Amino acid sequence: MKKTERILGWILFGVVFIIYSICSPKTITFWDSAEFISSNYKLQATHPPGTPFYTLLSNVLLSVFPTSVVALISNLISSLFGALTVTCVYFLTKKIATKLIKQTDEIYAKWLPSISGILSGLTLAFIHSFWIASTETEVYTLSFLLLVLIWYIAILWQESDDSKTAFRLLLLIGLLLGISAGVHLINLSLVIPLSIIFVYKKYTLSIKNISIGLVAGIMMFFGIYGITIQGFLKVAHHLDVYLVNDLNASMNTGLIALCLLLIGALASLTVYARKKSNILLHTISLFTLFFYIGISSYGISVIRANAKTSVSNGPINSIELLSYIRAEQFGLGGVPLVRGHFYNAPLDSKRPFVDGNPILRYNPVEKQYIEVDDGFFSQENYAREFSTFFPRMYSRKRSDISGYNSWTAVQGEPVSYSISGKTETLTKPTLSENLGFFYNYQVHWLYLRYLCWNFVGKQNDYKGTGTILNGNWISGINAIDKSRIGDINKIPDYYKNDSSKDAYYFLPFILGIVGLFLLRKSPVHLFTSLLFFLTFGIGIIIYVNPTPTSILIRERDYIFVASFIPFCMWIGLSVIQLYRWFSFISQNRIRLTISAVLISIASPIQLFAKGWDDHSRNSSSFAYSFAKSYLDSCPQNTVLITNGDNMTFPLWYLQEVENYRTDIRIINFDQLTLGWYIEKLKLKMNTSDGLNISIPSELYQKGPQSLLPLKKETDQPADVNRLFKFLSDPKTQIPWNGKKTHYIPSQAFSLSVDTTKFAKNLYLRKQLNLQLLPKVNWKLEKDFYAVNDLTLLNIIQENIHQRPIAFVINGNTNHYIGLKQFTIQRGFIDLLAPVRRAKPGLNPKIVDTQMMYPFITEKVNFEGLNDPEEFIDDEEKVYASDILRRSYYFLAQALLEENRPNEAIKILDKCTTQFPNKTILFKQYAFALGKLYFKAGNPEKGNDICLKSIKNLENELIWLISFDPPNPIINVKYATRVKNMYFQMLNQYNSLNPNKTKKLKEDYQKLESSYKMWYSNNWPY
Repeated sequence: MKKTERILGWILFGVVFIIYSICSPKTITFWDSAEFISSNYKLQATHPPGTPFYTLLSNVLLSVFPTSVVALISNLISSLFGALTVTCVYFLTKKIATKLIKQTDEIYAKWLPSISGILSGLTLAFIHSFWIASTETEVYTLSFLLLVLIWYIAILWQESDDSKTAFRLLLLIGLLLGISAGVHLINLSLVIPLSIIFVYKKYTLSIKNISIGLVAGIMMFFGIYGITIQGFLKVAHHLDVYLVNDLNASMNTGLIALCLLLIGALASLTVYARKKSNILLHTISLFTLFFYIGISSYGISVIRANAKTSVSNGPINSIELLSYIRAEQFGLGGVPLVRGHFYNAPLDSKRPFVDGNPILRYNPVEKQYIEVDDGFFSQENYAREFSTFFPRMYSRKRSDISGYNSWTAVQGEPVSYSISGKTETLTKPTLSENLGFFYNYQVHWLYLRYLCWNFVGKQNDYKGTGTILNGNWISGINAIDKSRIGDINKIPDYYKNDSSKDAYYFLPFILGIVGLFLLRKSPVHLFTSLLFFLTFGIGIIIYVNPTPTSILIRERDYIFVASFIPFCMWIGLSVIQLYRWFSFISQNRIRLTISAVLISIASPIQLFAKGWDDHSRNSSSFAYSFAKSYLDSCPQNTVLITNGDNMTFPLWYLQEVENYRTDIRIINFDQLTLGWYIEKLKLKMNTSDGLNISIPSELYQKGPQSLLPLKKETDQPADVNRLFKFLSDPKTQIPWNGKKTHYIPSQAFSLSVDTTKFAKNLYLRKQLNLQLLPKVNWKLEKDFYAVNDLTLLNIIQENIHQRPIAFVINGNTNHYIGLKQFTIQRGFIDLLAPVRRAKPGLNPKIVDTQMMYPFITEKVNFEGLNDPEEFIDDEEKVYASDILRRSYYFLAQALLEENRPNEAIKILDKCTTQFPNKTILFKQYAFALGKLYFKAGNPEKGNDICLKSIKNLENELIWLISFDPPNPIINVKYATRVKNMYFQMLNQYNSLNPNKTKKLKEDYQKLESSYKMWYSNNWPY
């Protein structure tokens, strides 16, 4: 029987791996996939907090394959670990199920554990979030594999009666826990649910013991993360500073010395404990040693960072590694958990700032650690009146503040407080509003919604920002769903028939509850699995304390997949409960068959059948084509300014793996706040020479949160060259918040250009009617200027005469630092050029039609976006609609201005053919294309596109105001934007086709009347 069970497990692995292999893309996808492929291929340190063991293991596996298949193999590595996780879940569930079945000679009942395991494994394999993670290059499937494997070994340890075997298993857990931390640090949370198994083995499972075990598990998690890891690195840093600064040792001597001291101390402690027969001390010392061996993979991050590889992050020493592990560059180092201030808290009136720790950076020239900030008055001290227990609304970013007031209606309570000597009345959020945000956004939207996605149903695969249109969970039962997303009859066909819509009618969810009910007969597995479920679900929410902007970037379901693993196990275990409930069926074979078939259909078969169309992505190549079009748009040796993961990581892949256009120097604007990143830009990478950068290092070595205030002294533009001399002079500092700092004296800037040196062969001046400017003046209005603003300004100033400088066109403008007006569109980039139109009245938007027309018509091709049978994910639709359509529009517009209507129509035709309404919904940018058809002499096509765009907005508005939705503030804001856009389109269409506009305006008037009533019912402020 055992041999058969093992064979079944490996058959399960083979089937799942083959399915994942068929579904996996052959090339890169968006988000972290491309970065991981690049980092794994060249063994580079990924973004914080790092995944060194995963990177090392993947690098070994990739080393035996040719470059041409690196992306595919990287995706298949995730598939491999995903299939292995499914197999481990099979064995884990089977072991638990065996304990739930009493000893029996009944032949059919003996098959229940294996059937439970198979159903659990297949359910996990085909839930949405796990399926996606298993078909693209990501760290998560290896992370899940290690979690399940440690859980399984913990049960073996609990069941073992042999002390030697139990001891070895415990050491193996320590080793795997350390390895697991080198894959994803959140895996350390596993010690919390495993505390129940420890309590069960050593004591009894009373409420008191469970509570003590739970508290001990939580303390162990914070102890491992805060002391064993962070504490070790802090000590290593202090030791390194002493050895380097006082004894002239090399950097990281302290880290190496502490590692040797730790190994020696643990080895000595082990020998001592063995001699004294102190089993507890012996176990703790060896467990700790094995844990450190496992997590030692982080040494790879330090080694590779010091190798100055192209895209490696910069943990070059122990203090930088600590910052890296804490993900401080993302602002995660100081997230409040137990007590903190609200987002609108004023500074304390008596002591607005307090001292922080001095900041030391290693100076490679002086070969010393240099103090770049004494820490004096470096931390804000907010008024205690605005602090709260369990702070959820704490971020002071404008976008987050807007989010707090959107996810819950913040009326607040008035609090009088002295600000700058004047008493003002401020509104402080109440505790109930704080908890309201916690539930509405953090618990419901960021966790329960994802849980329901996987076990109840998913509206679509588009990023859900709180509106009824996208990303909601559904059941497929209209009576239940209509209170959250509206009546099915009001939903436009485009949304109603989306291929990523998967409704499961609550069936997997109900089966999971049934399986959980069954586990009451095994308290240890009940509490362990339930605590596992809560720790990696709500526990992560509480610990990470996510802000509203996190969902504006991308969906976050992948963070919580570990929580869904026990739920899948509960679904598998439900077959035992059904088998018992069907005891009225006399023939056990039929009873077993019916139980297994019913659950198979309700869970894994349903999940697979409905999920296939939106998870089979083997033909997906948009991210690759999109990235390639950016690089192909660039002249030779361009400095290309990007921002955002999806506009950077795919470009890295092309350069690092495929060795494509390595002459281009890619600069991520968001990373220009990081000192190590700025220093690396000065070095030659691939075939791209280093950049000239003269900004004083003191300005960027203090950390990513450094800001320079505006102290406006003139309305005249500040000459950039003189500005950086000004910032280099310590005498120009002013007192600011209790300490001296540099400042920016003007919101206007001036950049001098030597027209004899500037490259003039990048565009045709006469054809484009351009005048070359010896000086560029512009405004960048801010109250505070970040390090990346100033660093990019310095890079442009120092390199504008040597290399072309360009900005990716991605819908954002902050990476232009106000210079967009001095650019020429060239493909999908804006080329920086000190020019303006030579003749007044010409369109200030400049497009290089000579380059761009053949580029769009002959070289660019985005396959699959016009095929309704192919799955098109959210990013592809958004980028096609908001970036590509706009670029095609600007080219067609420029061609019309050059009196080339035939070429303009060709561009418009290609755009509407590649991105048709049936796959990429026509809205504002498509409407603009329709208007160009009228100008180009094709009113029939223009009329069709404009009317479809108007109709799409009308349908959305009708849907939005058809009922009182959840998240009313978010939906009212969105509906208002749709209504205003709808009205603007009608007004513009009236000038194109007044005969057809009358009826449309009548429809609008009726809708506006309904909208006003709906608005008054739903707007809380």
